[in-house]
Amino acid sequence: MLKAVFFDIDGTLISFRTHKMPETTLQALQTLRRQGVKLFIATGRAPKSTDFLKEYFDFDGTVSFNGQYCFDHDGVIYQNPLPAGAIRRAVPYMAQNNIACCFETLEKNVFNLVDQRVLDLLALVGMAHVVPECADVSNLNAEVYQLTAYVSAEQEPDLMRLMPGCKAVRWYPTFVNVIGEQSGKPVGIAKVCEKYGLGIDEIMAFGDGGNDVDMLRFAGTGVAMGNAADNVKQAADYVTADIDDDGVFEALKHFDVI
Repeated sequence: MLKAVFFDIDGTLISFRTHKMPETTLQALQTLRRQGVKLFIATGRAPKSTDFLKEYFDFDGTVSFNGQYCFDHDGVIYQNPLPAGAIRRAVPYMAQNNIACCFETLEKNVFNLVDQRVLDLLALVGMAHVVPECADVSNLNAEVYQLTAYVSAEQEPDLMRLMPGCKAVRWYPTFVNVIGEQSGKPVGIAKVCEKYGLGIDEIMAFGDGGNDVDMLRFAGTGVAMGNAADNVKQAADYVTADIDDDGVFEALKHFDVI
């Protein structure tokens, strides 16, 4: 019996084309809520950048920073900041190679520099109005939960060699999310399931990006959006329609959940 569903945000709940939640997706969420199914977010975004979802729906909890920080209405469920030493080693390399990077804390996102790749990503996720904050990142006074490093696939190994205890997950060609080596959306989801007494076979997950692959394999039922990359689709139990073609609603109908 389905007891909980975990949703990625960008490309899954929120369209890259319209930057809005499809009406059929909202209808599906409301139906699931009436049935007593718990509904969670599982995203690479920082907690603060998920606040806009409250305009659509009040989710039961959030797995943020790709599993590095999980919370619900009661408070923090799990947190795992990046090793400070790994960040200190990476900062000079980024400066020497002119690599833009976002250092993501609970309070704010700070960039070492902003280039066109940064602006393009903000536009992609509907945040073109946001003015990125640049600062000296060599001595940040807050715990960093994730880096968004704008490195190519060719540059990625050199950066990660400087960051023991960390790993990179990529859901877009121009950047990687750097998180803890033993982290990822499945880790955060497992912590949430532990709190709520949920079995893996009782949960479903929806995603479309490279950082969703492990999550779709982990969940009892993994659903890839039709707009997902091929490797994401291969990891899923079911491939639904594109987000803009009512993919979330269609999958839930397919499984006779709604």
